[in-house]
This record gives sequence, C-alpha cells and structure tokens, in this order.
Amino acid sequence: MMSFQKIAVERFDRRWNTERTVLLRLPQEDMCQTFGLPSSVKYESDGGPGIARIMAFLMGSSEALRDRYDFMKLQVFQWLIGATDGHAKNFSVFIQAGGSYRLTPFYDIISAFPVLGGTGIHISDLKLAMGLNASKGKKMAIDKIYPRHFLATATVLRFPEVQMHEILSDFARMIPAALDNVKTSLPTDFPENVVTAVETNVLRLHGRLSREYGSK
Repeated sequence: MMSFQKIAVERFDRRWNTERTVLLRLPQEDMCQTFGLPSSVKYESDGGPGIARIMAFLMGSSEALRDRYDFMKLQVFQWLIGATDGHAKNFSVFIQAGGSYRLTPFYDIISAFPVLGGTGIHISDLKLAMGLNASKGKKMAIDKIYPRHFLATATVLRFPEVQMHEILSDFARMIPAALDNVKTSLPTDFPENVVTAVETNVLRLHGRLSREYGSK
C-alpha cells in the first residue's frame, strides 16, 4: 500500500449547528467576488485589486482598525517568507448580520523559497501578487523590496506611519526566534532542503529589517 503525507486544515467558514447535526457554511466572499471581478483577474498584474483598493474597502469593516493593521502586517510577512500567491481570491470577508463585514482569517499562505535553485528558479524571479509603492511605480519583485517600500505604501494609504514602523520592528525582533521554534517543532524526517531554503532566504530578507530596526 502506498503512503501519502497529508495536511488537515480546519475551515474557518464552517460551523456546527447547536445540535451538532448540520455543518453550516458561514457567509463569506473573496475580494474578486466583493468587487464583482472574475477570477481571471485575481492578480493585480492582470487588472485585479491591489493593496490600496482592499485597504480602502476595509475602512468599512466592522473591525476596520484591526483588519487594516492585520492586512498590512500580512504584506510584510508574505515578503519575508516569499509567499507569491497573495492575490484577491486569497483574501475574504465574513458577511455579517445587517450587511456588515470583517476580514476572515488568512489562508493559502505558502513560501516559494523551497522551489528555488533546483528547477532553475532564482529569487529574482519571485514576485508578490500585490505591489508596493516605490519612487517610480510599484515594487513586486521580492528581492527588490526593502522596508522603505512598506513605509511608502503606508503613506499613500494614509495608514499610520507609527503602526507601519511597529509592524516592521516587531518582525525584526521576532523572526529569529520564530524560525527556531518552527524548526524544533518539525518531525525528524522533515526534508532538510526545505528547511534550509526557507530559513536562508527568510534570514536574508530579515537582515534588511534588522539593519534598520535592530533586535530589541
């Protein structure tokens, strides 16, 4: 019999009824659905929504301050781990009573770093799905992004600069210990090449943060 590794993920859009006899689907929609766009334009480069449009939409969230903060925090995290698939269909909102809405938990976040090298893919080939503001146009190439681009984006979005600094500083402080915690939690037979690829590239990008924010 063949053996397969599996990942079990608990869904955030399902809930049992009171009697635990029926599994209910919680109303939610992704950002393509929210903006009435087909999935063919889920990437910003294909005409889909970017950070600015989603952040503007989150101003109307029932948890606007938290949702906007978390969304900007995730942009930094995606950069650090080389997550290239943060397109509009991978962000959703819960539809609540009365038509209000709030951001769902994040999902489908995966690092592309393990595929570097062997298949001829270089880090210079990796791009974020949504661009950051730069002095000229947008920055999407992961290896060309620096903390200043997050700050420039925050300025354009009128997202508080102090909060953007806080997010960047927190990642500068937390990443080394977080990597150690992940490594110690992995099974002994976890592929070493995957660990090395992720750790090496995360720490290299983290260096851009630590040079400006240090480790406190």
